[in-house]
Amino acid sequence: MSAKIKVTTTRSVDTLMFAVKDALLPYGKSIPVSQPGAAKLHPVAEVLMSVPGVDSAWIMGNEIMVTKKVNERWATVKSRVIEAIRSTLPKS
Repeated sequence: MSAKIKVTTTRSVDTLMFAVKDALLPYGKSIPVSQPGAAKLHPVAEVLMSVPGVDSAWIMGNEIMVTKKVNERWATVKSRVIEAIRSTLPKS
């Protein structure tokens, strides 16, 4: 069974919040990522920055805030982001 990922909207139409069951980072810690080099700080960040249409990500606790590129549509990018996140989570 694949990991459940809860998706919620934010105030920005270009940003969605993806929540997973277990913490990706200790609470109180976060990693903002907008450059491919910085993505090497965390496996989720690395895979997200390789997803076509993703502009930036911010990992905090069990949530990942993802901002898409302005000229992209969530209808195209969202499923890619979910699969990218799932690919990095431990298999249960």
